[in-house]
Amino acid sequence: MKNTYICPSCKKEFDWDDSMEETLIRCPVCQTEMMAPSPILTKGAVVGDYLIRERIGIGGMGEVYLAEQRSMKRPIALKILHEDLIKDQAYLERFYREVRILAQIEHPNVVSAIEAGKDCDVYYFSMTYIDGKDIKRLLDEGVKFSEFEALRVCCEIAYALKYAWDKHGILHRDIKPANIMLTNEGDVKLMDLGISKKVKGGEDVELTMAGMMVGSPQYVSPEQAKALKDMDFRADMYSLGASLYHMLVGQTPFPGDNAMEVLARHLDEPVPDPRKIRKDISKNTAELISIMMAKRKEDRFASWDDCIQEIKDIMDDLSEGGKLVTSHIKTGKTRVGIAIGKVAVEKKKTGQPIMSAKMMKVVIYVLLFTICLAGFSLVIKKGMADAKKDRAKNLFNEAVKFIESNPDPSNFRKALVMFEAVQRVGDADCAAAAKGEMDKILDKVQKLKNKKIQDQKRTALEELKKQSFEYEKNGELDKALAVWTAYKSSGPYAKDFDFEISKAVDYLNRKKKVKEDGVD
Repeated sequence: MKNTYICPSCKKEFDWDDSMEETLIRCPVCQTEMMAPSPILTKGAVVGDYLIRERIGIGGMGEVYLAEQRSMKRPIALKILHEDLIKDQAYLERFYREVRILAQIEHPNVVSAIEAGKDCDVYYFSMTYIDGKDIKRLLDEGVKFSEFEALRVCCEIAYALKYAWDKHGILHRDIKPANIMLTNEGDVKLMDLGISKKVKGGEDVELTMAGMMVGSPQYVSPEQAKALKDMDFRADMYSLGASLYHMLVGQTPFPGDNAMEVLARHLDEPVPDPRKIRKDISKNTAELISIMMAKRKEDRFASWDDCIQEIKDIMDDLSEGGKLVTSHIKTGKTRVGIAIGKVAVEKKKTGQPIMSAKMMKVVIYVLLFTICLAGFSLVIKKGMADAKKDRAKNLFNEAVKFIESNPDPSNFRKALVMFEAVQRVGDADCAAAAKGEMDKILDKVQKLKNKKIQDQKRTALEELKKQSFEYEKNGELDKALAVWTAYKSSGPYAKDFDFEISKAVDYLNRKKKVKEDGVD
């Protein structure tokens, strides 16, 4: 399972597959090694009305899990606040503010909030689970967006931001590919309103310190980079333009080795032309990005409506270009019909036969050819679909055979990769079967992790008892007591050994008192 981490050294986000037993992970940017954080919640845990399935993301404020809402029998995304933040009232306010803001947004391109709550010491809120991938992950995986598709995604997000601004006066302030989801059905969803700000309607729930820049450096507007207070919807417009540029050319508009260099380029350098990297981008789209990313907000579009209209106009131009080609392919029948009509009119005027036998044969041949071509196309498509299905079945059988003949845990990763390939290639049935096998493997991995932890606990307790016994045997009861009390204050499994520690301390204290009283 790939999770998103934030490097504590360079502050860059990166993905890491933590489905295996790895204790160290490495930042691909600065190569810093760090401990892989254990999930706050384990699979099968219950929080409120939610049954935890697996962790699907890690962020600065908390973790996100795929869970099942038991009352509704549906998958949801559950955000959990980090334990070390729940004592900070400012973080708690920001956590609940995200829910309050999200609850105000009812739009088809924005994820829907379900509820927020607290279960013991766990603060959570649930939202609609989006079955898909974010744009950043797709770009990292090498997906290349066509100009039309990139504009479509941009237009859908623009509609969501227009609604948030016009209806509720809300700025998102962190528009970037990682916060834009593309579902398996192709729908576009805006994610993560964690640093949004409500600036209209007499309410300002800003929690960021004065002078502190918010947002992601690679997509941040100049006014955000300067931490200006007087911002409006055009800050999000700039970030959306930068995200569109990234989708089109595969890299951010102003790359740099560190955040300060990137911010300086946003402030000082002209907007790059995407056509220098990708020649097939239209001039209109290049100009659209230039306007959306203008340094001065006054030089950007005056409203979201103007921006959306420009995007739609460009899409229409691209679509019309495609329709010309399509109509050229499809108009074999249409042109034949026009030709027949013309001959019929000429017959009425001249008194000649409606159509010669030669012309009739040509028309019939063209019609038959068109029908055959359509039938051949259907046969080819069906053949390709069948071949793809057969390939998925073969991959599935190979994966099952591999894991059955190689049950050692060191082979689990390869087996998961094989089943992931089945999910990509196969139909819904193959994908479901592959997921079932992957769940079995992940269950084995979790059991191995649990067994390892239990073994570590057992070894640690035995070592404590051994040290204590050695001191006790030599009459050094204070040292024996120190072994247990020291572990109680800083030992990794102190909570788990609470009963054994208390029991040992009581025993040693009683023995010490007996010794001090002079009783053998």
